[in-house]
Amino acid sequence: MTPLPSLTHRESSASVRSAVRARRTRLWPFIGGTALALGLVSVLWWSPVREPPAAVPKTEPAPNAAVVQLVGPRLISVQSGSLLEKKLAIVPVSREQTTIPVLTVTGVIVARLRAGGEPVEDRWQFSSLELLTTYADWQKARTEVDFAERQLRKTRELTAARLGAQTQVVERLRKLVATGTEAVRDLAAEEAKLLQTQLEGQKAVFEAEAAVTVATRSRAALERQLFQAGVDPHLLQRAPEGATIVMADVPEAKVGLVAVGQACEARFYGFPEMLFPGRVSSLAPTLSGERRTLRVFFELNDQQGRLRPGMYAEIGLGTDPRPTVLVPADAVLHIGHSDYVLVEAEPGVWRVTEVRVGEQDGTQVEILAGLQGGERIIGSGAILLKPVVIQAVQG
Repeated sequence: MTPLPSLTHRESSASVRSAVRARRTRLWPFIGGTALALGLVSVLWWSPVREPPAAVPKTEPAPNAAVVQLVGPRLISVQSGSLLEKKLAIVPVSREQTTIPVLTVTGVIVARLRAGGEPVEDRWQFSSLELLTTYADWQKARTEVDFAERQLRKTRELTAARLGAQTQVVERLRKLVATGTEAVRDLAAEEAKLLQTQLEGQKAVFEAEAAVTVATRSRAALERQLFQAGVDPHLLQRAPEGATIVMADVPEAKVGLVAVGQACEARFYGFPEMLFPGRVSSLAPTLSGERRTLRVFFELNDQQGRLRPGMYAEIGLGTDPRPTVLVPADAVLHIGHSDYVLVEAEPGVWRVTEVRVGEQDGTQVEILAGLQGGERIIGSGAILLKPVVIQAVQG
């Protein structure tokens, strides 16, 4: 047998170390997996056990008890004893004597007749030069109408006199021709002259009448210009000394509240502490097509001469004492283009009632239509029911 070769000490030590390293390399994956498994077990072992979340008890919804609801056509019910009902102030409606204006408008002084000894046309003062010029032209047109009318009367008288004289001549000749003392040709000539006199008289009368018509139309046109400029020409003819003419435009929807002779009160911006009483003197014959307003003319008396043309004022119309219905302003609800109040139909039930309101005086407002007096309505707090009132009106 061939003997194995012997190893040296150095070679044997190197081989041992290689074997050890190889074994360690094979053991590392096993050691790592074992450590990971032990870590997971320890975590699971020491983690506290959590209880499942407790179920939240379900509450039953409260029954739907409406405090405010519609119970009929324009009928609103408010729950008795509710907090809302305690906030509603119930007030009775009564008729009272009042001087509250039925309408308040803004006016301006357009003319004033100052005191003095000069002719009236020289004492009129106007708010604009255009108005003064139109007034002068109107005065001239009035003179022309008077002259044309006098000419017409004289022309008719002259025509009638000529016809009468010529008719007498013809009648006398007819008698003389019948007795044989005058020739027939003379009668024929006078009869022809009578016809000519008639024709000339008719022509003269026609021309005089035409002159009157032209002058009248011119005067009427200037009167319309005065109306458009803001002056009633008829007031200029009969106004006393110290008269002040104020003009205001009233909306078409409020025309029914204005009447001739109605009392009014004017408070001018230049004299805020003074109140000037007056009357509605006249109304314009037509409405303004552009603004849809009617011009109203008021006549004030200013003997002290404090007012001047062009001054502005707030004018209250309809200040004559009268019985009327007054309600708190808080009771009126404005919806759309109308006003409403809540009238008690029965305890706890309120009827939505449409009303027509006038002017406000402090905390009260006048009711022109819709209430008669004696009703019970909701005053303060009515605004809290406005959303339901809107539903009632629109439904």
